Amino acid sequence: MKYIATAFLAAALAIVGIALAADEPQNQPQRQQMTPAVFLQQLVGEWSAVVHAVQDPAQDPYRFEGKETTRMLGRQWLVSEFHSEVEGITINSILTIGYDPTIEKFVATYVNSMQPQLWTYEGTLNDEGTTLTLKTEGPFMGDPEQKAEFRVVIERKGADQWTMGSQIFVPDEDKWVEFLSFEYERKENEAGTSEQTR
Repeated sequence: MKYIATAFLAAALAIVGIALAADEPQNQPQRQQMTPAVFLQQLVGEWSAVVHAVQDPAQDPYRFEGKETTRMLGRQWLVSEFHSEVEGITINSILTIGYDPTIEKFVATYVNSMQPQLWTYEGTLNDEGTTLTLKTEGPFMGDPEQKAEFRVVIERKGADQWTMGSQIFVPDEDKWVEFLSFEYERKENEAGTSEQTR
């Protein structure tokens, strides 16, 4: 009886081992699935945007709305165009994001209709594949003589939501301070379904 029980236990452990070994190849592609191109493709679509801009830390952020259209240029580049009308002023911007395998980093450019500067960024995706952080250096308060560190943090909240925050590093306080934030929600088409599902 003891021999039978021992043999049964050994067989059970072998079966479990086989099951785990068989399951490993199935799980492995899931861990490798979040490539740079896949992350960018998840941001493609028509989005409504709620924007909060901090003009004075002592006051509540200024809120306005806009729309964002994102598309892929080829298989590697995301092109995102933002549009808003704020108190009679038209605001347009274009953000491009891609991945440069030679430096193993995301690269990005940004321009808007309110500034003469071309912003260029480099950044990385977190291990979970949900948050892209892009960093750059630029003029502080529009003064080209003063430089500051900036970063843009893009975070996917789900298939139909994502956020983007613009932050500046404040050396005196040794922290990042957000001065502009975007909350995106996928627009629905006339049938009541999200644009991505069409």
